[in-house]
Amino acid sequence: MRTIQGSLRFLQMEMIITSTMMAMPIMVPFYHSIGMDQGQIGLSQSIFTAVVLVINIPTGWLADLVSRKWSNAVGDFGGAVAILIYSQATSFTYVVIAEILFGVAAAFSQGADSALLKAYTHLLDPSSKLFHRQSAMLAAWQPIAQGIALIIGGVVGATDLRLAIVISAIPYLIGCVLSFLIEERGERLVSQHRNPLRDMVRVTRESVGTEPRLRWLIISYGVGREITHVMIWALTPLLLLAGVPLAAVAIGWILNSLSVALGARIASRWAHTLRNWHVFALPIAAVVVSLSIMSIHLSLVTIWLYAVLGIAQGWTAATLLTMVQLAAPANNQATIVSIAKSASQLLYIPLVWVISLVGDIDIRLTMVATIVVFVPLAAITAWRLTTLERK
Repeated sequence: MRTIQGSLRFLQMEMIITSTMMAMPIMVPFYHSIGMDQGQIGLSQSIFTAVVLVINIPTGWLADLVSRKWSNAVGDFGGAVAILIYSQATSFTYVVIAEILFGVAAAFSQGADSALLKAYTHLLDPSSKLFHRQSAMLAAWQPIAQGIALIIGGVVGATDLRLAIVISAIPYLIGCVLSFLIEERGERLVSQHRNPLRDMVRVTRESVGTEPRLRWLIISYGVGREITHVMIWALTPLLLLAGVPLAAVAIGWILNSLSVALGARIASRWAHTLRNWHVFALPIAAVVVSLSIMSIHLSLVTIWLYAVLGIAQGWTAATLLTMVQLAAPANNQATIVSIAKSASQLLYIPLVWVISLVGDIDIRLTMVATIVVFVPLAAITAWRLTTLERK
């Protein structure tokens, strides 16, 4: 058990530090410095997400079948390499190449680390209480770590935009080292077909196609995550439009990270007392109200309602994927997490591009577009979760 506890600690450290991106506050100014507009920023993120979407399930299946530990290590190392390449970008085409490489690395890592976390906590506490606590703890500490990273990135980026991107690779290199220090644990996936594609289809169909509850929990994860995710690239322009000085924009990002941590802490205390559809619907409602107010009147007073999006992000990060994993088979954990993230990315790919294009007309319209798209999706999802809970 000591070995498992040690692996859990190393995994926690890896998941926290690799959730950071020091260069985030300066990315929009960096994009603009190489001639990119808001629409191209959204398109570059859509391309990254499309790459992850295409190989997400294959890499998750491979991690379940071969090694979640090695998949995580490969993802971290690849992420570091991609960021270093990113730092040398001089055009939109160069950014796209870096985003593709980063997408491949992300696909290897995401799902593998979550599956290992579930395996370690189940061995230490089969009741799943430890898994809930650890998931909430990570959701709280990750934005705190990101806040610290933003301070570093903001300070460095004020003098050298490219250097801020270069140092963003350091956490991924550390994460790669930590990945080698953990043990391979958890139930393994047994392939039933010689053709890998047929086996991936089988796993997906058995896990999601025939399980309505798991399917709608996956959809709830996608909707709950993306309602705040699609707005992240609008934060810097919104802060500037509201009257926040450029020198203080990094502070806005830091406060947003702290609000994410607050949301996770609130979720760790109260979410377990609520039904699944309540856990899903509450943050959605808070986001819609906040975006509505800011879209009507954006100022130094109302811009701080963006913190509500951070709180909602922390709440959903601490709860929705955990609900998915608890409903998923033990031997398919990485694959199911990959499927959930693929569902999320299917939403993100078109929406981040379209909403960013709308932002080229008026950045405040990004908030209106988000409301128009997500309110119907959230209403249908909440209704289905309610229906399934009654059965």
